[in-house]
Amino acid sequence: MGHRDNVAARSSVEANMRRRSFHMVGAIVVGAIVPVLFLAGSSSATPSAATSANHVTTTIHADSDPAPSVGTYLRTVAFVDPAHGYGMWVRQGSVRCRGLVGSTKDGGATFGPLVEVTSWSCGDNPPAQTLTFDDHGDGFLYGPDLFVTHDGGTTWARSRQPGAIQSVVALGRSVWAVEAECRPQPTAQTCPLALRESRDGGRTWSSSMAPAGAVTSAVLPEAFGQTSLVRLSPSSAYLLGRPSGAGNVLDPPMWFTSDGGVSWSIRSTACVTPGFVALAAAPDGSLVTVCAGGAAAGSQEKSAQRSTDDGATWTVESNCPFGAPSSPCEAAPLNFGYLGGIAAPAADTVFLYGDRAALLVSHDDGAQWQEVRPQIGGTSWGTGQVTFFNGSDGVVLGDNERKASTPLTLWHTSDGGEHWRPVVPRVT
Repeated sequence: MGHRDNVAARSSVEANMRRRSFHMVGAIVVGAIVPVLFLAGSSSATPSAATSANHVTTTIHADSDPAPSVGTYLRTVAFVDPAHGYGMWVRQGSVRCRGLVGSTKDGGATFGPLVEVTSWSCGDNPPAQTLTFDDHGDGFLYGPDLFVTHDGGTTWARSRQPGAIQSVVALGRSVWAVEAECRPQPTAQTCPLALRESRDGGRTWSSSMAPAGAVTSAVLPEAFGQTSLVRLSPSSAYLLGRPSGAGNVLDPPMWFTSDGGVSWSIRSTACVTPGFVALAAAPDGSLVTVCAGGAAAGSQEKSAQRSTDDGATWTVESNCPFGAPSSPCEAAPLNFGYLGGIAAPAADTVFLYGDRAALLVSHDDGAQWQEVRPQIGGTSWGTGQVTFFNGSDGVVLGDNERKASTPLTLWHTSDGGEHWRPVVPRVT
């Protein structure tokens, strides 16, 4: 069933997800080059002064639903390397929707077998829809709930976390999770931010090691969250929070730790566009932020900033506000679509993805942007995820605008994004 052809069949759940996609842009962020999507990677365990605390898990038993499936589509992926990874598929029935996870060994051409992890009423938000894995068979499906596997996705269990999980980043056996210490609310509210570590692949979790006074959003998972976690090593990371005051501000707080969360120093994002922030770290240690503010008719004003001193000072590379007289951004693609996240696989190269937008690339630290060729993503759905395993190999999940009936496509590159190869995923 083609991507545009099956819109009616999956209307209720996908429309709900797509309505949320714009509001989630502050938290869907890809950072440093890492081998698992959404910042997972491979390394040794990280030291931490936090005290370990057990969290009870319960095995999931799927409810029976005799209603036939009327649509199955790929929602999110997590690759360990260019060939091996996992995908979350949504299967919509007449009343219930199901989240299933399956593995791939051929770069996403085929996924299976699919294992049901969770289910929900198709008119509601899913209990979890972001996926990541470490390199030991431990997987995490989260946002706001957390489901964990320790056998490569064969079996899953719900982890009883007290709050809403907003981000999970794995480096080897060390897993960090950003958690809003209150349950999701329908309106924008702040609540304490917790950062927990597991040294055993998500079996047990520490007490919070977040900076004192850090807050995040209580809106439905990750909406207006202004929270992202970029781990540079098992002990070094940047954490982006939300200001404690109401409304949009230019400079949400950012912290840096080099000792596994024992201590934190304050940094800046220097956003010149108020609203949401995407943060990435390049291999040379430089930082890039893309900030986004007001949105209208499929566009969103954005700016790009770069720091070469760990976030102490920033250079504004591009600034594209709406309505600026004689703006050099009027004919540029930076403002097209909504900000999802960024990836920086090389010192001067940044990729930008998001809802209702083609994949963009900048080869001058964010000063100028252009659409990747062939075009990946567009106004019908956009681009949902980008990850690079090194400076050359990467994968993108997005539309294939050249073939209207083609479902979401996985695009692979082996030369840093100069050329792309489409792979249409299917279930075996």
